[in-house]
Amino acid sequence: MNRFTTLPALSGLILLAGCASVAPDRSFERVQAPVVERLGATPAWPTTAEGRAAIEDRVAELLSEPIDSDRAVAIALINNRGLRAQYARLGLAEADYIEAGLLENPSLSVGAGFPDRSPSGTGLDFGLTLNVLRVLTMPARQEIASIKLDAEVLAVADDVLRAAADTREIFLDLQAAEHMAAVLREVTVAAEAGAEFARRVHAAGNLSDLALANEEALYERSRLEYARALADAAERRERLNIQLGLWGDQTAWTIVDRLPELPASEPDLSQLEGLAIHQRLDLAAAAKRVEAIAKAAGLQRDWRYLLSTEVGVNASRDTDGQWVFGPAVSLELPIFNQRQGEILALDSALLAAEAELEGVAIEARSDVRRLRDRLYAARYEVEHFRDTIVPLRERITTLTQQQYNYMLADTFDLLAAKREGIQAYRDYLNSVHDYWQIRSELERAVGGRLPEPGTSPAATQAPQSRPENKPDAMPDDMPMNKPASTPAAQPAHQHGGH
Repeated sequence: MNRFTTLPALSGLILLAGCASVAPDRSFERVQAPVVERLGATPAWPTTAEGRAAIEDRVAELLSEPIDSDRAVAIALINNRGLRAQYARLGLAEADYIEAGLLENPSLSVGAGFPDRSPSGTGLDFGLTLNVLRVLTMPARQEIASIKLDAEVLAVADDVLRAAADTREIFLDLQAAEHMAAVLREVTVAAEAGAEFARRVHAAGNLSDLALANEEALYERSRLEYARALADAAERRERLNIQLGLWGDQTAWTIVDRLPELPASEPDLSQLEGLAIHQRLDLAAAAKRVEAIAKAAGLQRDWRYLLSTEVGVNASRDTDGQWVFGPAVSLELPIFNQRQGEILALDSALLAAEAELEGVAIEARSDVRRLRDRLYAARYEVEHFRDTIVPLRERITTLTQQQYNYMLADTFDLLAAKREGIQAYRDYLNSVHDYWQIRSELERAVGGRLPEPGTSPAATQAPQSRPENKPDAMPDDMPMNKPASTPAAQPAHQHGGH
């Protein structure tokens, strides 16, 4: 093959290399896997027109029936615009990884010299050099970039879990608001009927002006509270629209507007700290960042004296027409700058990353303990309202109504009994909402779904003993806060070897 056929072939390879492209979602499957494992829902990132059309069809399918918490999470994971912006971080990290595996382009230098006396030929000088330091450090730089990409994948997956938890919280708020509005509507209808009956009795001369005014005041107050509940539900509905990325005709969805009942029992939550340390993705991402910075600091120390080293060939033509060929080396002398500043910056970044990792681990353990105990307390509160307080208030209202009918109680007693009964039921609904919200927060703190009842989570630490100084008023099945028996766990890492 002569030079005339070799040159076009080489040019073609260069053009192909320049036109090669990588899809920005190449690493997205690595985000999907841990999310599916922890949530049972699959995120999607549409980077093409066909992908966006498929997601629109899937969203329409999910909205065709009244949405519950799981459907809301499924929509958010594929349609939330903020998440899509976070997904784009994968492309940036992938670009850094690809860049770390590429050689620097060689440098070509050309010079010409024009003599002022014979021989009068033009002197030419050609140089072609390549940064050999980048070649030698390429494996290490690729490893560091790979670790950074791993950290970004874990961080994005953690953002998905956080978005899912936020979606559940917003959905629960809307459910509670719509449930409360439905209850207040029934209260308003009953108050309207009572006020109308009071007017007829008053017109017949059998009810005082004060009693009538109290009945009408109860009705007007119930109307106001119902209007407020409707406005609150409308506001929370719009918050969910934003979270789900819905607009236009997509906002005409319906919701399962009743808060779910409590599960029959709670799982064994005694070892959730170990489970959180094992599966929290933000902890794993922080550990990867520590590893990447430690390796980068070690690399900088290893090569600090070879700041910039280029090797290549040189060709020159003297003015007499003679060509001279030979190797060329360019070496930066580390006299003043020995990368002291860069090494200090990496060491400081490593200290910060290690502190951040330990802080996240400590906070994770604390969150699990706090939310675990709050979940037990919330469950006890819901059951106490449901089984004791609400039935008791209903019985009080019924007995007061009977006494009122027999003129043994006045209107004020009956109105007070009704108000207390309504307030007890509203408190019950609020306690149910709080229970599910705390449960969602606990799942977020653990880094995934809670274990099923009757199973024990896989943990790395032993169960902690229960304190004996529990207050007498505390139910027997409600644990107290217990101090962690070990400091925050963290993955082992190295400091870069020098």
